[in-house]
Amino acid sequence: MQLALYQLGGADAFALLPLLNSAGFAISRIADEGGDLRVEELDGEAVGIELVASKPAVPDGIYPVLTRVGFDEIRARAPAEPIIWVHGLERVIDTVAVSWRPWDDAGDFRPESVTEPSRVVRILGSGDPLESVGRWLLRDPDTDVSGSLLSPWRSDAARALSRALAQEVETDGRLLFRGPPTTRFANDGAERVDVQSFSSLQRAAGWVYESSRELENRHGLLAAEVARTSMRDGDLPILAALMPSALEGARIAYGFGVSQQSRDALKTLSDLRKAVSDETARLSDATRAMVAAVTTSAVGNVGLIIARVTLSKDARFVAPAAVAIGIALAIYVGVVIWSGWHFLTIQQDLRRDWRDRLYRFLAEDEYQRMVADPVKAAERGFERASFCSGVIAVLLLAAIGLVTFLSK
Repeated sequence: MQLALYQLGGADAFALLPLLNSAGFAISRIADEGGDLRVEELDGEAVGIELVASKPAVPDGIYPVLTRVGFDEIRARAPAEPIIWVHGLERVIDTVAVSWRPWDDAGDFRPESVTEPSRVVRILGSGDPLESVGRWLLRDPDTDVSGSLLSPWRSDAARALSRALAQEVETDGRLLFRGPPTTRFANDGAERVDVQSFSSLQRAAGWVYESSRELENRHGLLAAEVARTSMRDGDLPILAALMPSALEGARIAYGFGVSQQSRDALKTLSDLRKAVSDETARLSDATRAMVAAVTTSAVGNVGLIIARVTLSKDARFVAPAAVAIGIALAIYVGVVIWSGWHFLTIQQDLRRDWRDRLYRFLAEDEYQRMVADPVKAAERGFERASFCSGVIAVLLLAAIGLVTFLSK
C-alpha cells in the first residue's frame, strides 16, 4: 500500500520522516517543483514538498486504518472486512463480529452473528435505526479498552449498547426503561463513561444478547431492574454505573423463573409417569378380564361337551341348548376382546394428543423411553392374549358343533 502527501513544508517533511520509518513505511519518493530530491537535499525552508511512502500489501480479508480520520470513518459504518488493522493500536480488541488489531497482526478470527436489537427495542418517530451490536459487543467484557486511541470507540460502543438495552428510543433520543417506575436516560455523555462502568455495560449486554431464544425474557428482566434500581433520570454514565446491580437482580429473577419452569416440568413428568402407569395397569386388567372370560367359556363349553356326550341321544333340547350356550359364550369372549381393543385405540389417540400438546418439550428418544416403550410392552401382552383367546373361543365353539353333529 502507498501513502502520498502533497504540498508539505520542509519542516513538516522532516518531522514526518521518522514517524513514517517507525511505522514501517519505506520512503519511495521525495520531490519538489524541480523534481526528485534525496533526503539530505531536503531544506527545512522549502515548500511544495511531495512525499510518497509505501508498505507491504495488506492481505485479503483485512481492512487497514492508518489515520485518526480513517478510524473515525470506519467506526461510522459497518466495516466490509471482519479484521481491521489500526496503526498505533497496541492490543487486540475482539468483538463478536469485528477484530480490531495492531498492524501486521494476522491471527485467525471467526465473526459471529448476534440477534438484531430491533427485535426487542422500539424506535419512536423517525429516529436513527438501530444497528447490530456485533461490532460493539466485546467477546470478553474485561478486555482492556483504555487509552486515548480507543476512547472514541469506547464512546460509540457505549451509545450503541445503551440503545440496544433500552425498551424504547423516544423521538428526542432518550432511552426509556419501563418499570415500574418508568425511567429515561439521555443518550449523551458517553465520553464520560469510565472503563469500569463500560465493562459493566458490556457484561450486561453480553448476558442479554447471549441467547437468541432467551433474548426477549432477559431484555425485559434487565430493563425492569434498571428502572427499579434507578432513583432518577440521568445520562449514559449514570446508566452504565447502574448495570452491576441491575444485572445481578435480572440474573436472580431469571434464575427464579428457570427454577419455577423446572418445577413445573418435574410436575408434568410426574403426571406423565402416573398416566403411563395407570394405562399399563388398565391394559393388564383388560388382559386378566379376557383370560377370565376365556376360562369361563372353556369351562362352560367343556361342560356342554360332557353333557352332550353322556346324555341320551333322545334328549331333544340338549343339542340346540348346547349350541346356543356355546355361541353365547363365544360372543361373551368376543365382547371382552372388543372392549379391550376399543380401550387400547382410545388410549393411543389420547397419547398422540398428549405428545403434541403437553409433552412437546420432551425429546423423541426420551418420550420413547418413558412412554412409548412401556405402553407397547403392555399392548403386546394384550394383543397376544386377545389372539389366543379368540382362537380358543372359536375352537371350543367348533368342538361343540362337532360333538353335537356326531351325536345325532
